[in-house]
Amino acid sequence: MIKILHIITRLDIGGSATNTIETVARLDKKKYQASLISGKTSDPDGSIIEILKNYNLDFVYMNELQREINPWLDLLAFIKLCNKIKKGNYDIVHTHSSKAGILGRWAAKLAGVKHIVHTPHGHVFHSYFSRFLTAIFLLLENFTANITDKIITLTIKGKLEHIKYGIAKPSKFVQIYSGVDFSSISINNDLSQNIKNELKIGHDAIVFGTVTRLEPIKGNDFLIEAMPEVIKVIPNAYLVIVGDGSEKEDLFDLSAALNVHNNIRFVGSKHNKYDFINMFDIFVLSSLNEGMGRAILEAMYCKKPVIASDTGGIPELVVEGKTGMLVTPGDSKALSEAMITLAKNKDRIVSYGNSGNKLANNMFSIKTMISKIENLYESLLNK
Repeated sequence: MIKILHIITRLDIGGSATNTIETVARLDKKKYQASLISGKTSDPDGSIIEILKNYNLDFVYMNELQREINPWLDLLAFIKLCNKIKKGNYDIVHTHSSKAGILGRWAAKLAGVKHIVHTPHGHVFHSYFSRFLTAIFLLLENFTANITDKIITLTIKGKLEHIKYGIAKPSKFVQIYSGVDFSSISINNDLSQNIKNELKIGHDAIVFGTVTRLEPIKGNDFLIEAMPEVIKVIPNAYLVIVGDGSEKEDLFDLSAALNVHNNIRFVGSKHNKYDFINMFDIFVLSSLNEGMGRAILEAMYCKKPVIASDTGGIPELVVEGKTGMLVTPGDSKALSEAMITLAKNKDRIVSYGNSGNKLANNMFSIKTMISKIENLYESLLNK
């Protein structure tokens, strides 16, 4: 039995956490014994721990491992990871995201693990930190790449960006799209009117919607800033925001300051997001930096046209003029223009939605992702 340990900085609701959990849960149990370590995670309603229990995963929370830089806690996390890896006698250690990627890979190296794999789930090379901190992260990533067998990027753009920033040579990278379990998503508009009634949205309204974390990197302030112009042209336009995060109160205040709060609904993250996606007319994602944009795939599968930022791996999902429209990140004027243009063209809404559904089904299934990851593991073990 091949023993594999996955390490991720946190399992807060989002694409990287879902990708990691699904990978650990779906690896061939006849070949692989997979375990998971996660750092400090916000799970107020217990939904994440419930998923882990349902999958019956071998899982440990390590609260010393956290996203923020803290020399003392980082040292403790590193020591605990070293001890855990040594005791586990793992064949492969596979790390996810930046902090776990640095600490986990060096702990694996110190513990004598033969094969080390890393999935960055995007990158922190811009839009996250100051120039000084970004330069330090680049140096750390470059240095740590030397002890890494393979780095999995979620998109072709992600691979090219890592090469551009000098993280490692092209031969070090493998591109594997993050797969989605489409069998768990129901394309069903039956509940849409009920949800609209609950949110006090008229049946003839145009509903823009997003599923996102309410964090600065997601650019939700630019989406809200686009709404005044949209409402001027389309008075019955509404924006529904599914998600939670540190910016929630600031975004409330911004919508009130712009006098668009009556046309915006914040619904949190305690609901079935797919019911809301089915209710949307147009899906919008305004991220400043995005590894791939898993929520975009979910919306495309539900036959929703997409307006999204032209950043990271998003252009590999949102094909301009075919599955949606791309706009410059951080440009609220471009967002409002795209939202108005698409909302006024019902034929394009249907056409983009159908094309997006086909693209999602053809290229982004969970089975394809797991198969490629297992092939990568086998190629390392057979070297």
